[in-house]
Amino acid sequence: MKWYDADHDYISDYIEQWNRMAGRAKAGMIVFGVVLALAGVAAMVAPLSTYSFVQGVIVAVLLVHGIGQIATYAQTPEFFRNGAQLAAGILNAILALLLFMLPTSVLAGSIIYLLAFMLIMTGVERISFARQMRYYQIPTSSMGTATGVLNIILGIAFIFMPLISSVVLSYLIAAYLIVAGITLTVEGVAIKRIDR
Repeated sequence: MKWYDADHDYISDYIEQWNRMAGRAKAGMIVFGVVLALAGVAAMVAPLSTYSFVQGVIVAVLLVHGIGQIATYAQTPEFFRNGAQLAAGILNAILALLLFMLPTSVLAGSIIYLLAFMLIMTGVERISFARQMRYYQIPTSSMGTATGVLNIILGIAFIFMPLISSVVLSYLIAAYLIVAGITLTVEGVAIKRIDR
């Protein structure tokens, strides 16, 4: 861990890194958000006979998203890192592996709680990131806070929803993917270079 250096301008370092990565991050978030949302819509409308195909697509999307969150955490300057982002990335990767390895009948009892926890963690991470940017006086959109609150509300709703069958499970996974996709797309559109 680096020690805090009072003479070093951490905010300018962060702004410089942000501006270098803003264009790629914007495009990546929008494309990946659309893919997530489309995977969610496909899971919502897919008949049970194509469930395994949809499940494979969802596994791939969640795994890539989880690895991307972990990589973003690792590339972020130390004073701006957010542990909730790392936790959300790990949980997305774990969910992808669970969806890949376990049959639906085994997942039915526990996956809803994992989805709920992931939504809540992602919401906390978004709110924390927006708050951190305000603290360092870096202009940011309030979209991060809004999407964070939406994720937390949906996560709490997942905890209280009864899980009756694999059809309900596929709809819950679809809802998670759609919300995650919309969140990423909105945040991607909101990304701008920081001028100081």
